[in-house]
Amino acid sequence: MILHTINKLSALALCRDLISEGDKVVLLEDGVYLGLQPLPFATLAIRVDVEARGLSGRLTKQTESIEYSEFVDLCTRADKVCSWF
Repeated sequence: MILHTINKLSALALCRDLISEGDKVVLLEDGVYLGLQPLPFATLAIRVDVEARGLSGRLTKQTESIEYSEFVDLCTRADKVCSWF
């Protein structure tokens, strides 16, 4: 499993076609704004970044908020981590 982290809106264009079934996508920093729109894959968003931007309760159903501890766990389980910014 590849863990893709996206921290800017514009980064989605760089990685959209590289995300495969079974990969995980984590939105962080300004990347959490992507959770406001439907995407072709499920996403996870760092809860503190969502709250800091006033987006609590506004993300699509396909975007789940997670804590940093869950993010760290995903990083340790992933075969590779790709950061997109």
